[in-house]
Amino acid sequence: MSKELPQPNQSEEVDLGQLFKLIGNAFDRFFKFIASIFIGIYNVFLLLLIHIYRRLVWYATAVILGVVIGFIIDMNSNKLYGANMFIETNFNSARQVYENVKDFHQLANIDKDTLGLAKKLGISTDEAAHLKGFYIEADLDENNIAEMYSDFCKRLDSISRLEMTYERYKNSLTAYNFRVHRIGVASTNKSIYKKIEQAFIEGISGNAYLNELAKVNNEILVRKDSVLQNQIQKTDSLVKEYLQIRINESKKEPIPGSGTNLYMGDAESGGSLMVDESKLLERRLGLENGRRVLDSAIVRQKNVVNVLANFPQSGYDIREWYDKKKFLLPLILFVMTLLVFSFMGLGKYLGKQSKL
Repeated sequence: MSKELPQPNQSEEVDLGQLFKLIGNAFDRFFKFIASIFIGIYNVFLLLLIHIYRRLVWYATAVILGVVIGFIIDMNSNKLYGANMFIETNFNSARQVYENVKDFHQLANIDKDTLGLAKKLGISTDEAAHLKGFYIEADLDENNIAEMYSDFCKRLDSISRLEMTYERYKNSLTAYNFRVHRIGVASTNKSIYKKIEQAFIEGISGNAYLNELAKVNNEILVRKDSVLQNQIQKTDSLVKEYLQIRINESKKEPIPGSGTNLYMGDAESGGSLMVDESKLLERRLGLENGRRVLDSAIVRQKNVVNVLANFPQSGYDIREWYDKKKFLLPLILFVMTLLVFSFMGLGKYLGKQSKL
């Protein structure tokens, strides 16, 4: 006895057909909508080109006039120069440095106090008038941030490490967390940077507490270096003494069952081995390495602010294209011409509509 397979209901086939038809119509309308947008943009662009072509003389005159006037203005105006200095801050002095740079910027860019600026930098008021701004930002390096994050995680427990992701740690950093910073100075005189350099460095690191801290820290490091040097001298003297004893012992005729043996502090006296000078030499090398590290620290921590890169001999042009009138004025006149013709066309259109 054969079993009959269930046949699909006719109403279900109709419903599915209508559903697919609706989906197809929706996609068709969507693609037509997208096409209409591009067609509209093309028509507007084409109308704009036609408009400019019909009045090409007016637009060309506006652009040429803007280039000529802008060129004349640029020739008679002062250029804006810039130069950078890179510094390294010690003793958590970044906050003080930022505040001092903001003070310089206030005098130069906002208050335009050339007298106060001249006193701070040891220059004339005419030279101070050329200074237009002081700027500072952290010199960001992704590798340094990664190292800082690694050191930070070492001090956390296992749960805190899971919560403090790299991106979260990176976003929590401020400019004060970094030691290297870039300072930029804007001026209309490209030769002023070397004149203000020394006074500017002293000005941004001016803080009685930080200066005293640097002084005391330097004295401590110098004393440590003196102690290490004294230990090296004693080690050298001890090595010479042992060497002289060896020489003297080697000149003696050996007597069976007797002899002079020298041992280190915890050396066993059961053998005839003399003092091993290699241990003294290793100690001396360790002391020398300690001195090198200490001497480097003395140089790096001598000042509140270390200058990693000085100002160049002269500044360089930092103006953008929109700061140059020979580029900006032609664009402005072109847009103004377009607006004038647009308003004229709109007025004619409104006039025709009002008569209907």
